[in-house]
Amino acid sequence: MDTTPKLRAEGHGRAVVQSRAIAKREQLLLGAAAVFDEVGYAAASLSMIERRSGVSRGAMYFQFTTKREIADAVIDEQHATSSRLVVAAAGTGAGPVEQIVMMCHGLAAQIVDDPVVRGGIRLTMELAFDDEGPVRPYVGWIDVMADLLGRAQACGDVRSEIVAVDAARVLVSAFTGTQLVSHVLDRRADLSRRVDDLLRIFLAGIMTDARRERIDDVLAARC
Repeated sequence: MDTTPKLRAEGHGRAVVQSRAIAKREQLLLGAAAVFDEVGYAAASLSMIERRSGVSRGAMYFQFTTKREIADAVIDEQHATSSRLVVAAAGTGAGPVEQIVMMCHGLAAQIVDDPVVRGGIRLTMELAFDDEGPVRPYVGWIDVMADLLGRAQACGDVRSEIVAVDAARVLVSAFTGTQLVSHVLDRRADLSRRVDDLLRIFLAGIMTDARRERIDDVLAARC
């Protein structure tokens, strides 16, 4: 007896179920990110996430069992989305300093335009005061920036006495503060301009004299 049609039907059925589960998860994370962005982790509730996402409580519990699990998933999704900027910048073939500018402005645009990124960023900052706060997003960006700064030194764009990992930590810290203050003072309407200010001051302090003469060209770099 040929069981091939039955197996194909079963395989198709599993694929449909899996596809629906993925779609529900994305829908849930989008709604949860919007709630976390608007009210923060402490004030958010599963009921609020359920209403905002349109995902039933049963479907929610199929994916996650606690609010913290949902928050961690939003942070992971945000970090994965933002990490694509690394690939996009590298794909331009631009120099390492230009890639830093591209990623900083790319992340600023994501914060303004993408609710999952905004929700993940707020959670990352808010949960930083928890004993088990998210570390990977900060460490990941410091590593990326340190690598680019090290390569920039090798090609003569950054002064040799600069410690790449220290400068990377300063940049990530300054960007975090810049977007936070922009949110507080202007609801991030001026974020692109404030990132320009940050990069101009930061790069002027670490670039070689010859490279600093063309800093305006560097600051204009975009993916």
